[in-house]
Amino acid sequence: MTDLPPGAEPLRFTDNPMNPLEVALYEALADPSKLGVFERMMLEADLYAAPDAGGPGSTPGDDGPKVLRPGEQLILRGVTLNDGRDTVTLFTDPRRVTAMFGPETRILAMKGRNLLQILRRAVVLLNPDGGKGLLLDPDQIEALLGHLPQGETWSPAPEGPVELSDPPEADRPHNLIGRIDDALAGLDVPAAWLARARWTAAAQPGWRLDVRTAAPADEVTAKVQRAIRGLEFGGEVFDVSVSAPGGEDGVGVKLK
Repeated sequence: MTDLPPGAEPLRFTDNPMNPLEVALYEALADPSKLGVFERMMLEADLYAAPDAGGPGSTPGDDGPKVLRPGEQLILRGVTLNDGRDTVTLFTDPRRVTAMFGPETRILAMKGRNLLQILRRAVVLLNPDGGKGLLLDPDQIEALLGHLPQGETWSPAPEGPVELSDPPEADRPHNLIGRIDDALAGLDVPAAWLARARWTAAAQPGWRLDVRTAAPADEVTAKVQRAIRGLEFGGEVFDVSVSAPGGEDGVGVKLK
């Protein structure tokens, strides 16, 4: 933990929103009737933290997406309040992490709901340095997590065989392709294809992403699903297949 200087206030209020989530926070602080909008946005957006030494994400050079494995303990940096309570410090923008803890600070990003679920018994201090912030105790976190999750706009892949095809140029989802390209850029992925798909037994249309990589499948899938968050699929399937490099070429738009 990092102690605040004697007499220092844990929150400093300024008008410098860095992203849409912070705009929603500022509007909620000005008008409490809008607090629910911000809370739902925060649960679905990424929040940022500084991992403490020895915890996942704290090792220099060990970059890229990670999945928290069973038995791993998330250890995050925080501050001690003037009343003696230790807090975990979270931020709504990664630039706020380095502004508080220094430019070399490693940054962990996680979906707000998942992160607060892990920290539900902690006292959380959100944006304590240079921004409008919130202090959340365990009861408040529990109440916040009571908001129902916003449903994903895609459906999971049903059982049964799937037919794949290369979508015509006019029907290619360029926003989806751009998001996937960004997600795969930081991974060692020799090849990937995005195909139009139809699960014949369920008569269910959708998309199949075929990724060839030696990276762990759950980490690749998690990073892709984070990257496409907010895109509208109209209930169609979005499926990620991860397999070892090599073999026959895939079907669809070649991404890498």
